[in-house]
Amino acid sequence: MARSMDMVPLLLLCMAAAMEGAAALHLCVDRLYDSTQGKHDDGLPHLNPTEEATWMALLPRKLGAKAEFDWLALYRSLTRGAGGAPAEFLSQASLHDVRLAPGSMYWQGQQTNLEYLLYLDPDRLTWSFRQQAGLPTVGEPYGGWEAPDGHLRGHFVGHYLSASAHMWASTHNDTLREKMARVVDILDDCQRKMGTGYLSAYPDEVFDMYEELSEAWSPYYTIHKIMQGLLDQYTLASNRKGLDMVVWMTDYFSERVKNLIQTHSIQRHWEAMNEETGGLNDVMYQLYTLTKEQKHLTMAHLFDKPCFLGPLSLHDDDIAGLHVNTHIPVLVGAQKRYEVVGDHLYKVT
Repeated sequence: MARSMDMVPLLLLCMAAAMEGAAALHLCVDRLYDSTQGKHDDGLPHLNPTEEATWMALLPRKLGAKAEFDWLALYRSLTRGAGGAPAEFLSQASLHDVRLAPGSMYWQGQQTNLEYLLYLDPDRLTWSFRQQAGLPTVGEPYGGWEAPDGHLRGHFVGHYLSASAHMWASTHNDTLREKMARVVDILDDCQRKMGTGYLSAYPDEVFDMYEELSEAWSPYYTIHKIMQGLLDQYTLASNRKGLDMVVWMTDYFSERVKNLIQTHSIQRHWEAMNEETGGLNDVMYQLYTLTKEQKHLTMAHLFDKPCFLGPLSLHDDDIAGLHVNTHIPVLVGAQKRYEVVGDHLYKVT
């Protein structure tokens, strides 16, 4: 083992020289300046994923089979100290067990939010989903973020599903439960109509553009919001459809990511992530805690954004100019990773 540890610095140099587009891998999303002129070392290792078999699958092709031993040694040196999921985390009180005092300032704010959620119409919310799935549309679509020509259409619906699930758990309002269940039912109809597991308010060709590094405005950001909303409907409102739909969506997108890596390279996947992907890592770790499926854990690892989390875990905290809405969800996912699998590097991040 001592021999393999001596090889780590050499391997890092080899990685820097051998991996195509190394600078691009460390060009994190939406910097306000050229990060390639910053202090980040292109030789920094990717600090994910932690599962050994997946890590070995990421061995850069140019290094060749002779480097496999040292590649594994590098992995083990980076992840030493990870000993499984930590125990004895504090648990938050269930929203089902908490009620705000009627007439209080906080209760009044809650009522305002409840009234807004009750105002929203399931048919109008899901108009673009139905159109995309080839189902008859009902009523008129909303404008703004959910306008039929909006590039991020569908993500507000995900926010609605999360907000309504939390609100229902906090109030047990029967009308809200009926409305949010109706939205889930419509989305379930759309997913079943398309038959692949894909679910979005825009066509899957948008992901073709994303994978080709063409102009696609944050499609995985929207997918994260939809997945999180459906998962919240399951965990907070016991709607089993929500979980089943997220599992099917994950099957579809796992295959997309796998095909992208096999067709091009893992580098292409990292480079495509120089775009907002929301907290897809976070929701995948949540899904893994429910299913214990290895493929869900691997999917979470693949959206951990190593060019951002890697330097942070090594206390290289150069985050000036990074787009906040892009990176905070990824950081929340890093916290969830530590909670779920106990990776020490993600604790210190």
